[in-house]
Amino acid sequence: MKKIYLLIITSLCSLATLAQKNGSLKGLLYDSVAKQPVASATITVLQKKDSSLVTFTMTDSKGRFEISGLGNGDYRLLITHVNYHGSSKSFTIDDANKNKDLGNVIMHDAAQMLNEVVVTAEAPPVTLIGDTVQYNAGSFKTPPNANVEQLLKKMPGIEVAKDGTVKAQGQEVKRVLVDGKEFFGTDPKLATKNLPSDAVDKVQVYDKTSDQAQLTGFDDGNSEKTINLKLKKDKKKGLFGKASVGGGTADRYEGRFNLNSFKGARQLSVIGMGNNTNAEGFSFMDMLSFSGGLNGGRGGGSTFTISSNDASLASFTGANNNNSIRTIWGGGINYNNIIGTKTDFTSNYFYNRYNPKIEKQTQQEYFLPDGSTLLRNSNSLSDNINNSHKLNLSADIKLDSFHSIKISPSLGYQSTDNSTVSDYATIGKNNILTNQGFNNSQSSSDGYNFRNDILFRKRFRTRGRTFSLSLQTNLNASDGDGKQLSVNKFFNPDGSPLRTDSINQHSSNSSDLSSYNVRAVYTEPIIKNTLLELSVSNSLSKSTSEKTTWDYNKASGKYDAVNQALSNHYENTYAYTNAGIRWRSQFKKWNFAVGANWQKAELEGNIIAGTKDSLINQTFYNILPNARFQYNFTKFKNLQINYTAVTNQPGMSQLSPVPDISNPLNIREGNPDLKQEYTHMATFNFMSVNPFKNKNFFAFFNVRQTNNKIVNYDNIDAQGVKRTRPVNVDGVYNVNGSLSLGLPVRFLWGTINLSSNVGYDKGKQFINGVGNTINTLTLGPSVRLDMSPTSKFDVSLNAGINHNKSKYSLQESLNTAYFSQSYGADINWQLPKSFYFNTEFTYTVNNRLADGFNLRVPLWNASVSKQFLRYNRGELKLSAFDLLNENVNISRSSNQNYIEDSRITTLKQYFLLSFTYSLSKMGLGAARPNGGGPMRIIGR
Repeated sequence: MKKIYLLIITSLCSLATLAQKNGSLKGLLYDSVAKQPVASATITVLQKKDSSLVTFTMTDSKGRFEISGLGNGDYRLLITHVNYHGSSKSFTIDDANKNKDLGNVIMHDAAQMLNEVVVTAEAPPVTLIGDTVQYNAGSFKTPPNANVEQLLKKMPGIEVAKDGTVKAQGQEVKRVLVDGKEFFGTDPKLATKNLPSDAVDKVQVYDKTSDQAQLTGFDDGNSEKTINLKLKKDKKKGLFGKASVGGGTADRYEGRFNLNSFKGARQLSVIGMGNNTNAEGFSFMDMLSFSGGLNGGRGGGSTFTISSNDASLASFTGANNNNSIRTIWGGGINYNNIIGTKTDFTSNYFYNRYNPKIEKQTQQEYFLPDGSTLLRNSNSLSDNINNSHKLNLSADIKLDSFHSIKISPSLGYQSTDNSTVSDYATIGKNNILTNQGFNNSQSSSDGYNFRNDILFRKRFRTRGRTFSLSLQTNLNASDGDGKQLSVNKFFNPDGSPLRTDSINQHSSNSSDLSSYNVRAVYTEPIIKNTLLELSVSNSLSKSTSEKTTWDYNKASGKYDAVNQALSNHYENTYAYTNAGIRWRSQFKKWNFAVGANWQKAELEGNIIAGTKDSLINQTFYNILPNARFQYNFTKFKNLQINYTAVTNQPGMSQLSPVPDISNPLNIREGNPDLKQEYTHMATFNFMSVNPFKNKNFFAFFNVRQTNNKIVNYDNIDAQGVKRTRPVNVDGVYNVNGSLSLGLPVRFLWGTINLSSNVGYDKGKQFINGVGNTINTLTLGPSVRLDMSPTSKFDVSLNAGINHNKSKYSLQESLNTAYFSQSYGADINWQLPKSFYFNTEFTYTVNNRLADGFNLRVPLWNASVSKQFLRYNRGELKLSAFDLLNENVNISRSSNQNYIEDSRITTLKQYFLLSFTYSLSKMGLGAARPNGGGPMRIIGR
């Protein structure tokens, strides 16, 4: 451990030596013909010897610029503006000339033909094109064979989390396009983790507006933060991509490939991967469920979901966010093209096999009204196999200048095989055992989902007058079977045996759903910059679910005794009608919208369980107001406020009065008197960004208040058996938000990011007839320092604390406050002779958890690689994971009638040797680092 700290301290000392950079450059750009300063020009400082990027900025409204933090050396100044000829100047910073003042720099209008030296074939690092921020990929160096994710990490204003989630200007990027088209659907990771960085020419960041906003020309607030990757021209004329394979200790292996052929509007890509090292190339969890929900409807419909039992746990986790050991296989094909002159066609198919194995230890401490507690300890081992296929097609057909139709069908199929083995024990008063047992369960299922979306759009000659009609249909079905074997022993208060219950049964289940949703929207311009929007929608969802359970019959030796209590049949119909009106106004600096929806929702159900037949008929009427306001202080500083009211209907399982006793220690039953939830939600979002100076500030807050919130009403008896029934309560609300400040640290050649999340939740539950109000405060400040003192060396340091404090009205003596600390360092170093070195280290400290869970977890990974072959096409890499062999996952949840601590076995130490080969047409641009090439200057 001391060696690790010594490495970090040595790195910091080296950086401090490099930090003595206090030179500066300033000047004023001036148009001598128009007699005015030149604003918004890009000022770029490059190393003179190799044209590598040093820093950049923009001129202010008065044409002035100033750059500080320059070390001694020879530099080149590049000045660019869309309306002026670019120019280049050389200058030197030394001890005698620390502060360079260029005075007035004359700019010449690009429309004038001047016989002077101008700069061509070199783009500035960042430019503005309307509301789009465009980054020149060549200005940001990455190692050979890097992917797009590594390129994005270098760009100011863009953040990439450890799980691959990308944020731009403080907002999560929902889509990554390639030359304006989807790449394997809507999963951003498929592009960022699989496309090579050296194929990218430009990275464009913008807010992609909704289909409705594009139709009307008025922003409706439903935009998505989007990144568009513009490829280099030579990548559109042949094949490019890469393939890698690796093997290592502990039987670990990795392999992946991507092959791309782009020509004009045609895009063809094939990708694949397989590993047992938890390496991800796409978002698996998005493909593991099929839902029969309807756009605009909340609750009440049937849903078919196949769970991987790999959901993340609440509050916080330890050193590694992997909460399982996974074997992953996946691959697919993506094809996009323009058919004829009017049809934009996109398609993709994807298959994945996802096999997480989860070994978990859990401790739950329940609160009881008499001041006592129950302590339940459990151990479980799960092995789940999920196979899924998904096909997406879309054709956007332009009928004429005013009419278009978009048809988007999708088809999915999934099969699962899950098995879980667990044992558990509950300890009550005076540390006496109240129950103990074990449970072995197996299940398998197959299901499909078909969905089709049709959107018709009409634009009238009058700007803002539009009509759109959408129809969504959905069909899904599933069949499955399961086995369960469990034995549970119960004890008297004095610890003597009371009884033993056992379960040995097989079951089968099936479900299906059919639904439609139709919506019409008409917009009419009222006065200048103002629209009136009228909408109406109707939906209907019909579903059935049937389960039959057979107990083991000792007489016949077969599972032929039907268990009526655990067999049931559901029939469910959910329908709703919406009618809405909204006033929308849009001006140069601000825009707003205000409106309301009238909603009628009807839920009808028939539940047959054993000899009981339950009928459910619920009708709900609501007025749902909404409002939106946005003020743009400047192009990169704005404030957004949104308010909306939504409803959530109780589901059939929550309404069914028939108990579910499949788990004899946790019996659940519904409540036919449940009301729907009604939630008021307001969000506040402030953004201030200067992508050229790498300064940004983001503030986001969300406030939710729910009436008739559906919560648990628990009863725990003397043997530790819990019965849960849902009920409605008022007075439930939560507030959560985040703050983020990013600043350049020029004397360290880097940036510092200060951020914090904050949340407050007031919830209410019941246990043994007594209400338990739970107030939870969370706070998570963190700091990250990214430094690149040279083009061949960069380091990132980070530190953070997650603090959680919960108060319980039921037992104040059990109020809990706990926190975890996390510290980390990440170093990348380009060595001589095409060698590369990387190491990353995180150290997590868990405090104030249950005994056995307060662990300090160091996680140290490292790799060294060698580039070789022509154009550095080949890479040989030796990687080491968890060098200290200490990796483990710890988590806590404290927002229920109990506090839960858990520990999950994760991937531990292994070493991996891998080989990567990069492809490109005729070797052009193959696997070479991104970076500014030599400047060409021509006379005119």
